[in-house]
Amino acid sequence: QASAAQVAAKDTVPTPAHTVPPTAHGRAQPHRFASAMDFLKNLVGAAQALKQTNQPVASVANYLRRAPATSGDGDVHMLIFALDYKRTSNALTCSMDGRNMEALARACGVTDCVAMYDEQCTKDAAFRAIQQVGARCGDDDYFIIYYSGHGTSVEDSDGDEEDGQDEAFCFVDPAGQISCDTLMTDDEFAECVAGATEEGVRIVILTDCCHSGTIADLEKDEWEQREVVSIAGCLDGQTSGDMGKGGIFTHALLLAIDQLQDAGTDDYSIGMLYNLTLDKDNKVFNSAQDITIQTSRAVKPDGMAWPLIPKTDYKAPLTQAAQQAGGGGTAEEAMQQAMVNPQLLQQLGIKPQLAQFINSSGLQSGEIDVKQFLKAGVECYMEEGAPKMHARFSEARRHSEQVGSGDLSNL
Repeated sequence: QASAAQVAAKDTVPTPAHTVPPTAHGRAQPHRFASAMDFLKNLVGAAQALKQTNQPVASVANYLRRAPATSGDGDVHMLIFALDYKRTSNALTCSMDGRNMEALARACGVTDCVAMYDEQCTKDAAFRAIQQVGARCGDDDYFIIYYSGHGTSVEDSDGDEEDGQDEAFCFVDPAGQISCDTLMTDDEFAECVAGATEEGVRIVILTDCCHSGTIADLEKDEWEQREVVSIAGCLDGQTSGDMGKGGIFTHALLLAIDQLQDAGTDDYSIGMLYNLTLDKDNKVFNSAQDITIQTSRAVKPDGMAWPLIPKTDYKAPLTQAAQQAGGGGTAEEAMQQAMVNPQLLQQLGIKPQLAQFINSSGLQSGEIDVKQFLKAGVECYMEEGAPKMHARFSEARRHSEQVGSGDLSNL
């Protein structure tokens, strides 16, 4: 990683040497999805942005565009911000979150992953990073933004917040300090991301920080015609549980991806992943954290494919800890052994404080029943009165497969 001084001097952000040019994977031409995008907008019409906390959402795959890992079209571009605030009196361990997400990106074959840590994460550098990575995203790509660090609330400057408060990311100055000048409000964030990306880009925002429930407020006008989904690790009034190995939400998310792969599932919606992340939060961490999903008006949780699908045998850090310490015992016994093994904890970046939240039985791999989560999603789906929309999506998908393109103008 480049130093903060290098970032400031070059007026740029670290770009990985292995970044692949946008055309390297034969991305479908933008016109292929032009009419599909129009079709989707026609379907959602005057739909409202969705916000749901700690409750299952619709999860049956109702998307026309699959993830690049399964469709072969498009690329995933990822930007990671992780701050430990080592030079302040409120230090965290969020760099561990960031490295966990980097490891996931590698397992998924993501070739454009920019990770910024600590003093690299000035407000100006964050703006430039969003602009530069966003500019590399084409119509059929994903732009994933992951943030782990402090969040805060500030007085709403434009009157668009009911509670009179804007939420903000706590970036730092070159000396690692936080001030009013280093905060990026949700208004600034929305304007920057929307302005940096083309309309057809699918955007996923993941935040593990306090005051993160609406830190990516998807009811803003900037998001109205964009396909954007956000999952946040706590509500605006809460403080994210810093676990020594990062936040609870991050661990629950990684466990969900791990176990979906164990179940042989490699094509699922963000709604499905959210539902299973809730399950892991409940079973492994005893619901220690509230997890919120938001969508823009143009998409629903079951209407976007989850983009990070491992291409190798992926194991979440907590699964690795249980397996390496297991010795053939139960998950509870394995985790107990892991928590008194400083060398193993250091290797995996897990601090003993994590034990206070863990119900080890929830770490049993291969226990999930994908049909169970589909059923929960279907119940939500039917409650929304969506069978007709589902039929139209199915008809559109069949038509697209028959003609070999995304042209839906004949429907």
